Amino acid sequence: MSLQAIIMAGGEGVRLRPLTMHRPKPLVPLLGKPVMGYAIDLLKKHGMHEIGVTLWYQPQKIRRCFGRGENLGVQLRYYEERQPLGTAGSVKMAKKQLRNTFFVLSGDGLTDCDLSSALQFHQEKKALATLVLKRVSVPLPYGVVLTDRENRVTRFIEKPSWSQVFSDLVNTGIYILEPEILDYIPEEGMPDFGKDIFPALLAGGLPLYGYEMEGYWCDVGDQKAYLTAQMDLLAGRVQLPHAEGIHETAQIHPSARIEDPCLIGAHASVGPGAVIHNAVIGENCRIEAGATVEGSCLWSEAQVREKARVMGSVLCEGVIVRRGAEISDGCALGDRASVGSYALLRPGVRVWPHMKTASGAVISQNVTENDDTAAVWTHQGAECDSAERVCALCGAFARVTGIHRVLTAHSGTQAMECLASGAFSAAGVRAMSCGEMTEPMLRMLIDRTGAEGGVYAAGQHLRFYLTHGRPLSSKQRTAMDACMLRQEGASSFTRAEKTVLLSGAEEIYLHAIAAGDGRRSLFSPLAVFCDSARLRHLALDALRRLPARDVRCGTAAEAALRPGETGFLLSETGEDMTLLGQDQPVSKEQKTLLILLLCKQEHEKIYDLSGVPRAAEAIAPLMLPDESEACAFQNLVMQDGLAQMMLIGEALKTGPLDSLLRRLPETHITVRDIACTNGEKGKILHALCDQITLPHTLGDGLRIRHADGYATIVPDAYLGSVRITGEAQKSEFAQELCDFYQTRIKNITNEKQSASLP
Repeated sequence: MSLQAIIMAGGEGVRLRPLTMHRPKPLVPLLGKPVMGYAIDLLKKHGMHEIGVTLWYQPQKIRRCFGRGENLGVQLRYYEERQPLGTAGSVKMAKKQLRNTFFVLSGDGLTDCDLSSALQFHQEKKALATLVLKRVSVPLPYGVVLTDRENRVTRFIEKPSWSQVFSDLVNTGIYILEPEILDYIPEEGMPDFGKDIFPALLAGGLPLYGYEMEGYWCDVGDQKAYLTAQMDLLAGRVQLPHAEGIHETAQIHPSARIEDPCLIGAHASVGPGAVIHNAVIGENCRIEAGATVEGSCLWSEAQVREKARVMGSVLCEGVIVRRGAEISDGCALGDRASVGSYALLRPGVRVWPHMKTASGAVISQNVTENDDTAAVWTHQGAECDSAERVCALCGAFARVTGIHRVLTAHSGTQAMECLASGAFSAAGVRAMSCGEMTEPMLRMLIDRTGAEGGVYAAGQHLRFYLTHGRPLSSKQRTAMDACMLRQEGASSFTRAEKTVLLSGAEEIYLHAIAAGDGRRSLFSPLAVFCDSARLRHLALDALRRLPARDVRCGTAAEAALRPGETGFLLSETGEDMTLLGQDQPVSKEQKTLLILLLCKQEHEKIYDLSGVPRAAEAIAPLMLPDESEACAFQNLVMQDGLAQMMLIGEALKTGPLDSLLRRLPETHITVRDIACTNGEKGKILHALCDQITLPHTLGDGLRIRHADGYATIVPDAYLGSVRITGEAQKSEFAQELCDFYQTRIKNITNEKQSASLP
């Protein structure tokens, strides 16, 4: 049997829980048929009948559901992973049967893609691999793919931030491959097509192409997408066979109101006065008198009792919603769960299988066996509203990163730090408590103590860091979410570790930022201003190591210099510092350039990190950032006001501040924020990328080089805005750059694009 296609059906569907607690993701029903059944229908429609299926999570249930394919008009052959092999590794299991060009499809996506047209494209391009791509308005959850005018792939960006959405073409997970590609898949590890294999082929210059599909595609990855796919099928937007209408065995009371589009399955009953609108009612379901079901999906044997309401939600098999209860938008109830009479489930609540809610209760949090819901990530960190949530987050962090030594610290929330330390200790991770300190101090200590990570407790949030003080990637945050949803903590250990106090934490930090030549005196007296008394005392202790004998301190309100002084205004969190000269504060860009100049003297390189002005190229060539110690030092200093103060303080031994500033290239920066929606963020970036002919780079946003300056366009990750930064030697031109791109962006968002950019 020579296979023509592979369906990857190993998906666990963590984000779809509780829908997938008792079934693998490919078996989640769409209009009563498993989602994988639509992939089989599509392959059969395009003449492919010999299909391989890769399995991992609950494989026996998929085997029982589809058998060998004889009832579907296809031949199925199964390949079961004993442990997760990654998308590419799982496909390689079928190597002996993949002798000719073959397709790879996901068993948990819904599409009516024209596979025959895609195959013709692949053959015309003589491609080794062709990725089927689809344009979407919000590509953040997917892998973005950039192609040239010949449709050859030029770049991959996996799950981009808004500042990296240079294209709206995303990887659908549908591939056309030549059998030779299997030789590029390693035997070990968990190789993934999108993250590992295709980028390696691209780096090797092999023929890798992107085919832009028309038609329908939906990644059924979460509940919102699941309901969308159901309704799109009902509305006829998917060109595949599916169930529709009211089954002949269903019993509908004459006074019931059925508003299309709807699907009502076999032996279902709808009572008097009930209202069904834009809904899927499964087999043997019961909708009683006066009940309302709208924009929802009910699996088999679900019951909505008298006068109950279900809006925009999913009820799995055998769920009971009792008299007068109300289920709000976005809720999901697992198999055999029940909701008490007149109870209210607020939007987004999930109820685990077999769980019950009391009559009359107002439920605003998930009803689960444990506090195992995914984290809520904001720019402040992971939200923590309970001790259980702190422990779950720390356990997931330990499991995902595999760390053995971690530092903990807090900004005044000692109880939360104690909980975090205890959670790590119970999981066998050696936790070292640093007590109360600033976040920059913790990041520096991670770098200098050899710890593998750190956790900072601030208010109701935890912030997680890795070696060299690096924050978690989006991939690692997603992996932590998955661990929490699976109720998985850290790996099992034979014994717990004791939490210890990191002795001399402040001394280690001060040595890291004040390790200069103490034999030379400062050129001028210093003044330090900060509203945090603790930080003022730490700054004094640090400056004495320079040594600086003529130093005075004050609050931010007292920030005025005496003749001959150089001043430092520290933020209360310690993450920033304003440099004060005799005439006026030094501009932010001048301060940044000065820090880079001093970092370059220490480490001989400047790394092109976020916030580095282009004028830094006059100081030294800009290097791409990496995880080297030199890059870590620069990155840590850029986020630590106290370290910046010490670096500049050491330089003041060579002369006054004015003489240091005269060594810097002249630059002026203008910043402007343009309001926009999330959907417009990606549209702005990829429209500019398509139009621009000037030299430009893609990284943290789009940076465009003009003859006399630079313009950078970066969508904000959290706010509804795009930031334009104009940089030039003359302030007038920096302003003109902002004006120019503000006009262009407004034209793009208004869909009034004019001629291409110069």
